[in-house]
Amino acid sequence: MATDRAIRDEAIRHRVFLSRYSTTVVRRVLAQLNRVDVDLVARIMRADNEGLSSVELERVLSEVRALQAEGWTLVRSRLTDDLSELAAIEAAWNTKLVKEAARIAGLETFAFGPTGPQVVAATNARPFQGRFLRDWLSEAEAGAAKRVRETIRQGFIEGRTVSEMARSIRGTKAAQYRDGILEISRRGAETMVRTAVTHTASVAAQETYAAFGDIITAVEWVSTLDARTSEICAGRDGKVYPVDSGPRPPAHPNCRSTTIGRVRGLEPIQRQTYNEWLKDQPEAVQNEVLGKAKADLFRSGSLPLDRFTDPAGKVLTLEQLRARSGLGTPGL
Repeated sequence: MATDRAIRDEAIRHRVFLSRYSTTVVRRVLAQLNRVDVDLVARIMRADNEGLSSVELERVLSEVRALQAEGWTLVRSRLTDDLSELAAIEAAWNTKLVKEAARIAGLETFAFGPTGPQVVAATNARPFQGRFLRDWLSEAEAGAAKRVRETIRQGFIEGRTVSEMARSIRGTKAAQYRDGILEISRRGAETMVRTAVTHTASVAAQETYAAFGDIITAVEWVSTLDARTSEICAGRDGKVYPVDSGPRPPAHPNCRSTTIGRVRGLEPIQRQTYNEWLKDQPEAVQNEVLGKAKADLFRSGSLPLDRFTDPAGKVLTLEQLRARSGLGTPGL
């Protein structure tokens, strides 16, 4: 019987390429934010010669907020364009992959895959991590503005110089400007972009599975086999869900998991799951992934990785793990 090895390998390779693409989008977004940050700090520094009265403080805050709003508008536009292009590419790629799987299985299908605009609409209509993309963007902008505003206001109250305020906002050259509050916005933007890319790709895949419901029988979760994989994704790796229900990536911010549609007539190959992969790793890697206490439980063989989270994907504490597994308190 034909197997899905070639299809599975192609899907995993594509996930690697998708991670590289998300890095490209991150760099574009951060470049835009960095340009805004330069203008923002320059505006704050000009107040040094103007004398920071309460009236001037409000003027600075207003102008800084306008600069940030303009920057985030450009970020929103850039990201929307990038994700729209990605949606079209992912729709076409998933359709091609399913049709290739059907060919290998000797099946005929007359279905059409989703279009880019259909995937965009579905992506915008489905939240990820409890929020829609527009909400992620709005909250990121509001958070960035609030941090800058509060830093300036607090500095004014404490009698700090404008240079000191700017340094708190931008950071120091010695730390490559990673010790300022703007770094929080940059890290948040990176997480948002990477998660949005995974969400878009996941929705494109799901829309394709739905379109080819005549030959797609189930959906398999596939996680990345490395030390950065989360407990949630480690526990879901290899799990099979119905086509129209069950969890889908992203399972968490920065999620790198993907899915594979099971095609009727293609025998799934026996692959190494994350649970099996982790068992073969040195103790140091197991400890890095799970923490030593949980890794000890894992090594004892009493708990497979899918027991480390609840059905909703929430990571359980060590105490919860012991209680749910009837292991009791160590030493008692």
